[in-house]
Amino acid sequence: MNFNDAMERALTQAREMQRQMGDAVNQAAEELKPRVERSLRDARELQNTLSRQVAESSETAASQTQSALGHLNDFIRMGGEAMRESAEQTRATAVKMVEESRKVVDSVSEAVNRRPK
Repeated sequence: MNFNDAMERALTQAREMQRQMGDAVNQAAEELKPRVERSLRDARELQNTLSRQVAESSETAASQTQSALGHLNDFIRMGGEAMRESAEQTRATAVKMVEESRKVVDSVSEAVNRRPK
């Protein structure tokens, strides 16, 4: 997989993660935790993809990719907390996770836009 393909895949994964979190927030609180678990699995996969690509990125794209990884780490941390919380607390944390997932998508998009031609 070349750099461009990997970054496009990462962007697709980030958007899917964001979509899943948006869907999760709109579901009943008792249905939230399984969706958070799935989003965390996807986030870890995205984290692996981005980590592999940092070394292949231009300096600017690598910086944006590192930023995305930072947001992704925050997302994963929040997800771990959400899994330990009550249903209502999980819902509140999921709302924060949606915002963090937006940051991941924005950072990955910026990295894709700055990828080497």
